[in-house]
Amino acid sequence: MSRVRCILLLIAAAVAAGALSSCSLKKNTAATRRYQGFITRYNIHYNGQTHYDETLKKMESGYADDFTRLLPMHPAEAHADPKAPQPEGSFTRSIEKAQKAIQLRSIKKRPRRQPGHGNDPAYREWLRREEYNPFLHNSWMLMARSQYMNGDFLPAAATFHYIATHFTWLPATVAEARLWQARSYCAAGWLNEAQATMERVREKNLTSRHLIALRAFVQADILIRRGLYAEAVEPLELAIADSHGAQRTRLTFLLGQVCARAGMTDRARQAFRKAGGSVSAPYRTRFNARIALSATLTGGATSAEIAKELKALRRMQRYDRNADYLDQIFYAEGNLLMAQRDTAAAMHAYAEAAARSQRRGMDMALAQLALGTLYFDRGDYDHAQPCYAEALPLLPDDYPDRARLAARSDVLDDLARHSRAVALNDSLLRLADMPEAARLAVVDSIIHALTEREKEEERQRQREELDAKARQPRAQRIPAGRQTLPHSSP
Repeated sequence: MSRVRCILLLIAAAVAAGALSSCSLKKNTAATRRYQGFITRYNIHYNGQTHYDETLKKMESGYADDFTRLLPMHPAEAHADPKAPQPEGSFTRSIEKAQKAIQLRSIKKRPRRQPGHGNDPAYREWLRREEYNPFLHNSWMLMARSQYMNGDFLPAAATFHYIATHFTWLPATVAEARLWQARSYCAAGWLNEAQATMERVREKNLTSRHLIALRAFVQADILIRRGLYAEAVEPLELAIADSHGAQRTRLTFLLGQVCARAGMTDRARQAFRKAGGSVSAPYRTRFNARIALSATLTGGATSAEIAKELKALRRMQRYDRNADYLDQIFYAEGNLLMAQRDTAAAMHAYAEAAARSQRRGMDMALAQLALGTLYFDRGDYDHAQPCYAEALPLLPDDYPDRARLAARSDVLDDLARHSRAVALNDSLLRLADMPEAARLAVVDSIIHALTEREKEEERQRQREELDAKARQPRAQRIPAGRQTLPHSSP
């Protein structure tokens, strides 16, 4: 390398060092503000925002919604309900990056006063700012949104409140922060505070489609939580229009649920068809949308429509991929049969739903409740009692009329005990009055039935063992003595 080139490199290094020193946080000039904003945006904040976007996408697409209840507006809201399926993904790294950007790139020092501008109100207002990094409000918003997605709703609300009160020269940012603050209050269950915060957002500051949709999202969330389903339909549709991917499908399914509760059957069917027709949605979501669509036919549908739907449900029972969802299919079939006033067939469908349930969860509980109610209404308390006894432990604490159902179950437990004692005594008396040959035939039939049941239980146990072995990885199925290690060449 020539001597001249070395000198030029040293000069360039000295100039760069001087430029960097001139952009120190101890100075507040146009150059330092631009430099700090640039470094904040494309260095620390960029890493945090990228992590936030990737984690949010995984959360929204991977969340396992509970379709037996109203879906949450967003998976993050499930953090407030320990009994709901919990979302995966941590936004802690995004919070740390945002905090680092704020700590390292904040410009608090006021700029040097310029003579001749003392009477300018805008200039005086500019001097009263608490932050001069032109990009740092984005890092504050990133930190607050990450707190929300982590389920820390009240700390997130406090951070959004700080943004709204300390970045007053950015009206769009203030509006967005207040909307997110209301959204955080809503997720925490503070509906009055959420409504009061919403009212502080000025219409003129909603300068983008995103902000209008965000306001509609919060409005819909508040109205749904208050049970005002008909009023929630319009803002929910606005929120759907600005959503994408799995979140759009989720809100569309929720729209169907809300319309169904509001008595808007046609709009509910349209929403469920859209949710079920989403190509990007997982099969579980499309299946539940299909079942929800069939549920809308139980009121106001014609006999021909119900008969067509029953055929479709019976076809679904034959598909192997629906093996884990047979309880839902038979339960939906039972509801449609009840709409046709075919009680006997409906009871058979409900019993099949309970018997074929693989997951033993809420869907089985609903079928057991429906079957138990039919038995109870007919005065058949012996058969009603086990239905209620099995269903009750599977119901969430906030299930409608759960206390009444629990009281009925307790009464049925007492009734069934006495009823069984009476039935047993009657059976024994009838058996004693029979001729000896007939009595022995009855005993033999009981022994034969018991033997067959034990054989069937043993066959079922063997099938389950074979299924469990088939699901094991191949390496785990090879006996320990037969496993070999690859030989290395000498």
